[in-house]
Amino acid sequence: MYLGAALAGAAIALAAERLTPGDKRPPDPRERRLQFFSQLHLTPAQRDSATVIYDERDRRFQALMEKHKAILEPVRTAQDSITVETRQRMTQLLTSEQKAIYEQMLQAQRDRAGRSGGARQ
Repeated sequence: MYLGAALAGAAIALAAERLTPGDKRPPDPRERRLQFFSQLHLTPAQRDSATVIYDERDRRFQALMEKHKAILEPVRTAQDSITVETRQRMTQLLTSEQKAIYEQMLQAQRDRAGRSGGARQ
């Protein structure tokens, strides 16, 4: 049952990615922020103030992550180990055709993570 759900979810994700029109790269955070401001119809003065608010938030999040890096790194390492093991086990369950699809899906995920600056795979 779990395998069926996982494969169905993976197939849907792959299909959705293929149906995404145009450039598949996610917008960078600044672009998303500008889109957000546009959707709210902010005035230039409001945009400037909102930029200050979000820049401060980003600095605080970065400081928080740096402060707790020693705690987070072992967790990330453990997560990576679990991910590798899970992928190995999944690969053992799949047919050759399914493995090819799975590898394409993983490559697409790695590509997205690389473009967005994320190192996670």
